[in-house]
Amino acid sequence: MKKITLILVLIQTTFMLSCTQKNEEITDIKTDDLITMENLDEYMFRDDVQYVDLRNFEARFADGFIYSFEVIPFFDYLDNRAFIRNDGYNFQPEQLLSENEFLRLFDKNKSIFLYADGCIRSGYIKDILNYLGYEKVFVLGGYFEYDGEHKVLGDDYFKFGNSFSNRYYNSDTELTYYIYGGFNMDRKINSVRFDIVDKYGVSLRTPNYSEDFDYNYQFKNLEDYIKSDIVTFKELKYSFHDDQNENYKSLLNFDRLIFDDLMLLIEPLVPK
Repeated sequence: MKKITLILVLIQTTFMLSCTQKNEEITDIKTDDLITMENLDEYMFRDDVQYVDLRNFEARFADGFIYSFEVIPFFDYLDNRAFIRNDGYNFQPEQLLSENEFLRLFDKNKSIFLYADGCIRSGYIKDILNYLGYEKVFVLGGYFEYDGEHKVLGDDYFKFGNSFSNRYYNSDTELTYYIYGGFNMDRKINSVRFDIVDKYGVSLRTPNYSEDFDYNYQFKNLEDYIKSDIVTFKELKYSFHDDQNENYKSLLNFDRLIFDDLMLLIEPLVPK
């Protein structure tokens, strides 16, 4: 009996020592610390950190997410509610619409870890938070850069209720295509957004990305026309391929490779 008791005491002591050692390893996060997707796992599950996923909710279903990150959608919630950026990503103080919205959503007493598909949205939010006096705000990188132990995988495709989302990756060009938006009651598209992200996580819609082609302008015109045309995905696919449809033909000024990839992007969303 004494031997069993001694063993239990030793086990308990070992456990307490291991916990103490683990707690000792948790050091304060400093403003100049380099925290990225590469070393994120070293900073997971801390009470002094708020973990924020800036993508829309459907991206979690379609592409997956990093466990413990809460969603505060950049496009679906913050854009035009907490700030108005006029399609740009260079923050200016006059773009801020609601300081209280940021103070409500982001904990000023914690370090803030941000990620989206790339660094553009996170960088914009970091600039706002820094402007509001937040000191420890970190842009981790893009979701697809994370290769740690806490990834929860999606299924590359999401269409639920009145929302839709899809992603397509071209391994030859290393470009990732995105589409997301919503339907009305008749399954007509009433909101839509396209994006293309390069291998560095930079959106082609970024201002001055290309000297030869304004992707943001072209996509915005296409998105506006799709919304005004009030079409289903089946009708949209047909319109894209219809040589007689001058409206869509004039809007699709992308090179043939990108056009073909856009077709592959929307194909899974077309009802069979």
